[in-house]
Amino acid sequence: MPIKLVRVDHRLVHGQVTMGWSRATGANLLLVVNDRVAGSPMDVSLMQMAVPPGVGLEVWSLEQGEQAAATGSWPDGQILLLVANPLDLRRLVEAGLNLDEVNIGGVRSEGARHKLTKEVHATDAEIEAWRALADRGLKLSVQWLPSQKRKLLNDTVAKA
Repeated sequence: MPIKLVRVDHRLVHGQVTMGWSRATGANLLLVVNDRVAGSPMDVSLMQMAVPPGVGLEVWSLEQGEQAAATGSWPDGQILLLVANPLDLRRLVEAGLNLDEVNIGGVRSEGARHKLTKEVHATDAEIEAWRALADRGLKLSVQWLPSQKRKLLNDTVAKA
């Protein structure tokens, strides 16, 4: 599979992703799956400005991501797949995205009442999505930068 890393981060494309994670994984394509950004040419343009030379950017709707997950039809390249929240990731996994571990950066949604870590806050619906992902055996690894130690979120989510 051409997907080198799947990352959940509400900021999607930013310095930690473009400089840290794309280099650490050898990714040459950032694939953002997010309906809001896919519907906003201005947001796509802003993200494109943050992408380093030699790395491409594609922005897909969630429906396009689900279709790719179901068929395994991903773009050419070494992909760093970016989603903004666990709800979208759950839909991709339920559509057929096969992975063992997900990298989690900052996840803060409006109305989030559960503080899982300093970086990860969740709404009730997001807690349910994190649990569903963990119940599938997915390792939920919080790690802002490649040089930092990973912290598994699975036990925290089970208790939330």
